[in-house]
Amino acid sequence: MFESLKDRVSKANGGEIPFEDQIDGVRKKIETLSDNKKMEGDLVFMTTYMASAMTANVSRPELFEYTARRHEYISTKYIRRVVDFVNQWHYSYSEGLTMVGERVENPMLRNMFNRFANAIDSGVPDGEFLAMELNTARSMYRNTFEQGFEMLKKWGDAYIALLFSSMLVAIIIMISVAIYAPSGIDSALNTSYALVLLTAGFGVGLMYKAVPVDEKTLDRSMNGWCSREQAMIRRLQTPVLAITAVAALLLLLMGVNTGMVFLLIGLLFAPIGIIAYVDNYNVVMRDEDFPAFIRGVGSIMEGKGTTVVEAIREIDRKSLVTLEPLINSVYTKLNLGLDEALVWEKFIGDCGTNLIAKYMNIFRDSVALGGAPGVIGKIVGSSMLSQVLLRRKRDMVATGFIVLLIPMHIAMIGIFLTLYEVLHTMSEAIESVMSTLGESGAALSGSGSVAGSMTGSMNLFVNFPEDKMVPYVMTISLMITVANIFAGKIVMGGDRYMYFFLSAVLFTLTGLLVLIVPPLISSFFQIPQFGAV
Repeated sequence: MFESLKDRVSKANGGEIPFEDQIDGVRKKIETLSDNKKMEGDLVFMTTYMASAMTANVSRPELFEYTARRHEYISTKYIRRVVDFVNQWHYSYSEGLTMVGERVENPMLRNMFNRFANAIDSGVPDGEFLAMELNTARSMYRNTFEQGFEMLKKWGDAYIALLFSSMLVAIIIMISVAIYAPSGIDSALNTSYALVLLTAGFGVGLMYKAVPVDEKTLDRSMNGWCSREQAMIRRLQTPVLAITAVAALLLLLMGVNTGMVFLLIGLLFAPIGIIAYVDNYNVVMRDEDFPAFIRGVGSIMEGKGTTVVEAIREIDRKSLVTLEPLINSVYTKLNLGLDEALVWEKFIGDCGTNLIAKYMNIFRDSVALGGAPGVIGKIVGSSMLSQVLLRRKRDMVATGFIVLLIPMHIAMIGIFLTLYEVLHTMSEAIESVMSTLGESGAALSGSGSVAGSMTGSMNLFVNFPEDKMVPYVMTISLMITVANIFAGKIVMGGDRYMYFFLSAVLFTLTGLLVLIVPPLISSFFQIPQFGAV
């Protein structure tokens, strides 16, 4: 059998892999950054679960055991460490929380563990503490979220200003090359590439750090099911990406206009992009309907002492526009006597939303433990409603940014291409005029007359390096397009499938501009030709 690449590299370097420690350090930093961004939301999920479970008057060991089993929350891996300290090393829960809290890097989780340990030492009932802690977690999440999209407003404007500044430098370099046509222009062009790349990366990075995390779609590790739109995207994305890559490469090798390549990429991504946009809209609307649904089901179950099937039958499903077809499907399957757990798993998958998946599991687990359905429904519904309302505020900011981003993208690419075409047309016209002057032009340029000065000035636009400027213009346009795709996705949020939607829009616009601007400029910008003197 062939040895793995890792084993071969390790053997060749004396049992060590080059840069392994550095790579692990970078990976851990990225994981820590990602975990810290998600921690506020996960604390709301975890405290909601624990507060709901306490309505069943479970014991403290049961509370920690049940919470530790919820692998979908990042924060519960630290609860599992507490359980290990208690079960294997016979520490108290207060001591376990304190020791784990000292090793936690996230300050919010560390403070929460310390408060829980102090409450246990002080004799505060777990249910009372968790009810207060849930309000604290919601308030901290709301504060962090609101701070995030307030910063997003500032950084969105800053990103556009930075990108315009880098484009201005690129335009200045292009004009300088057109006027002087220096022999060594590669360093200037490379400087422009680096400036645009660093500026775009800096702006995108700052927005990523400022934007609060709001995972909309369901993680497949939680549930094997998914919504119809998500299933279509997963079937289509691999062949579409492969076809797009091969087609774009072939067109470039054939020397086809780069605008056609951009347009092809946008059109090939468009079907998946449209499906992704529809799925994102459905996810948002289902999340907005769910708090009313879960509160109603819980209240009916507790008030009338009925099962969940009877509660679904009596609830007003017509007011739940986007959830009604899925709820009707659940009601039919439960009436047929199908396995309740599988029916709800299918419902969660068909919804395809992260919030419904987590809060539905919290409701079902807590009711199964013997908790009061009405109280649990209110706890779960209130937590989810607070997150849904915050998402609405973010969507307002995101919509404003996208509405500004698309015209800004058209303006930047359009201005850049227009200036290039103007300079290129002017250079060709001047070269044509200079070639018709012949020996008379040479004599004039050698004299000290006004004509000689004019001829010398015209020589500035001769020898325009078209072979280097065309790749330069296309590369800058590609860099701006990709940067705007990342910026738009970060602001909009949602699943990674939204990259297809933004790529379809921006690549299509870029391709159309590359194809339309040259003939448009040629028709409006014409320099008259002169005969020989």
